[in-house]
Formats: sequence, C-alpha cells, structure tokens
Amino acid sequence: MLVKLNVGGTIYWTTQETLTSQGGMLSIMVKHSNPAQLVEGAYFIDRDPLTFRWILNYLRGSTILPKRSTPDLWLLREEADYFALDGLSTRIQHVLCPSFTKNDKIIVRNIKYTILSVSDAGYQVAKRGLVYNIPSSENVEPATIEKGDEVMAFHQASGKRKPGLCMSIDGDSYAIQFDKQETPVKCHRSGCRF
Repeated sequence: MLVKLNVGGTIYWTTQETLTSQGGMLSIMVKHSNPAQLVEGAYFIDRDPLTFRWILNYLRGSTILPKRSTPDLWLLREEADYFALDGLSTRIQHVLCPSFTKNDKIIVRNIKYTILSVSDAGYQVAKRGLVYNIPSSENVEPATIEKGDEVMAFHQASGKRKPGLCMSIDGDSYAIQFDKQETPVKCHRSGCRF
C-alpha cells in the first residue's frame, strides 16, 4: 500500500512495508488509527525534509550515513531518536563514539570475540583464528575470558598463537591447555584472545 508523507512541506511517497520495516513511530503511525493530521491526503510530519530523506533511505535498507565531520550526522541522530529508530540511533552512536577499541573482548549473540579493528561500519573481530565483521547496529557487550572458554593463546614454544582451553585464571595470567600437552601452560592475559 502506498503512503504519502508531507515532511516539512516536501512530499515523499513510500510503502507501508517500508515504514513498518524497523518499527518506531512511523510504523505505529501507519498501522494504527491516530490523530495525525492529513493534509491533501498526506500524513503531515513537522520535521526537516532534508534530514528525513536519510530516515527514509535507512527504512529502505540503506547503510550509508552522512560523514562524521558534518552536522548532518548529528541532525540524523536527533531524527532517529525522534522517530524511535533504535537500530539507527545505535549505529550513529557507534560512529560518533565507538564503545570498544582494539583488543577488547566482546560478546554478540552469545558468541565471544576479540576486536581487531574499529570502523564507522562496526568491528572487525576474531574468533579462533577466523576474522568476522560485526556491524555497528548489533548489540555488543563487554566480555571476559572465563574458565572453560576456547581461546587463541600465545604458545611460547612455537612462537605463535594456538587454540587452547582456559583451565584457570590467576590475576593477569591464564592456564591454557593446548592440544597434545599434558599440563596447562601459563599465558599472560595480553597473549590471549577469542
């Protein structure tokens, strides 16, 4: 179903599916009867029409944001909050001020990773020697290495990282059980990652 919007005097046409794709205020506006004012068959929204185009593009699936160095990104942040688009707000917050840095341990969807690098798009992370990209829209939380975690730890005898199992934790060092070794080996926290 087509929906006509009048945003600050600029007419936008879109579909109900687009407006309901991410939840938020626009979704509620078109799904339920509401007191929104119709002007010549269009829902009137008293917001900035230039910034709204970024909102509409986001709802259409775009991942492009205004450049960090421009006021447009700050304006879009305000609009994302106004329209209750939590995913977009989270992504913008990451671009403006990433929560994590290189070598931080994080958990995403119950999987632990170590951050290799941070970009506007999200995080490049490692898990058991494999590299993945986590978009900034994901719910990312801090994590720690715990007893029983599978890790990649610096193996002094071979001079490289090898997979192992964290057997115990003592301050800044972990006892790691490497394959084909009878006893766990002490590794400093800085030499261990997921």
